[in-house]
Amino acid sequence: MTKDEILKAHQQYLEWLDSLESLSEEEGNTPYREGKWTPNEIIMHMAEWDKFTLQERLPLMKEGEKHQAYPNFEDFNAKAAALANEQTFKETIAHAKEQRKAIMGELKKIDEIEWDKYFYIGDHSSTIRNYFTDFLEHDLHHQKQISPGYSS
Repeated sequence: MTKDEILKAHQQYLEWLDSLESLSEEEGNTPYREGKWTPNEIIMHMAEWDKFTLQERLPLMKEGEKHQAYPNFEDFNAKAAALANEQTFKETIAHAKEQRKAIMGELKKIDEIEWDKYFYIGDHSSTIRNYFTDFLEHDLHHQKQISPGYSS
């Protein structure tokens, strides 16, 4: 994906978040399936990974830089879900928009030539382009969960 395509996908994510504002608080706090997360928890999960990326990853996405490995996913995700339960669904959506807009602002500042230079996360190499292509796939996975008729 090009830088512009990635930024466009982020913009589409923001538009999707806007569309969720039509859900009631009850709908936002009802699991999409028994034993699964609520839309509120899913959105907070995504927002907290955005925040992590903004604070811990983006500043060091430079050629040859070494990042620590990812935090424990289960612990990180549990904390995000707990945060969601401390606020309204609408507040979570606002938080998610703020985090994603901040990422977009930072990405716009990075010349596309920098997007293919390798850095390391633990022992794994990546580029800005690869990182955000995977990032957007993660977005789509969770967007589908909140979409009507999803059953997995």
